[in-house]
Amino acid sequence: RSDGFAYQPVSGVVTVNGAPVTGLTVSFAPQGASLDSGRPSTATTDAEGRYEAKTIDGVAGAAVGDHLVSISSLTLDPETQQVVTAETIPPKYNRQTTLKLTVPAEGTDAANFELTTKKR
Repeated sequence: RSDGFAYQPVSGVVTVNGAPVTGLTVSFAPQGASLDSGRPSTATTDAEGRYEAKTIDGVAGAAVGDHLVSISSLTLDPETQQVVTAETIPPKYNRQTTLKLTVPAEGTDAANFELTTKKR
């Protein structure tokens, strides 16, 4: 990797109200002291809610250090930008996320996120 940052494997499980959800996008945005703190990473949950992060250019894992994490069900058509899947995850987990993760130097396979939605 020529960008000078260390990337380590990051995986885990996302649940919503205790149940795994397939097709969620999990995004990791590095939050270092400098403007450039490594490449962002993303993943998509499978039927068991499991994910494995990769950088946008395909490097496995996420940059070592602190990240702001966003989890979303929203998907857009890449050509038209029309909504394909509506957002069902509350804003506190995406647009106004409060989720954080520190990626350790050895990586982690236990970056689990247990989301809750309020039923009204």
